[in-house]
Amino acid sequence: MDRLTRYFLEIRDELLRFVMRRTGRSAAEDIVQDVWVNLRERGDPESWREPRAVLFRTAANLGTDTYRRDRRTQKLFSAEEDVSATASSDPDPAAQAEAANQLERLVAALDQLPAQCREALLLNRLEGLTHAQIAARLGISTKTVQRHIERALRACLQMLE
Repeated sequence: MDRLTRYFLEIRDELLRFVMRRTGRSAAEDIVQDVWVNLRERGDPESWREPRAVLFRTAANLGTDTYRRDRRTQKLFSAEEDVSATASSDPDPAAQAEAANQLERLVAALDQLPAQCREALLLNRLEGLTHAQIAARLGISTKTVQRHIERALRACLQMLE
């Protein structure tokens, strides 16, 4: 067993509790797994003086990244609500044509997405399911649901630009 794996296994439960205090259980599981993967891919455990500190710092950084990504996603969702609140109830023909064109582009963007990615977005936006509910329905992690929704939103935004 290599040094990283040994250190990771020794403090995994403590690391999980540390991250759970910041993010909640489902996100914490993903973050702790990402700690190991990231350090496995990029780390050099032989050069660490304080392996425990490296693991906790990496977990804290990944937790912060997750928090920021969640905030950006929330802003995207709230921006859509702002647009719908300002929409006119009686648009002119040019605006109707533009809306129809945008709708066609959105449908095309959704058609190009992988099925699970499209499904995650539609379950969230049309059925109002949470990431945890979507994860349970699709049999994937909440982090994967988040990534699918972000990918779908980016594809839709790119198609509209």
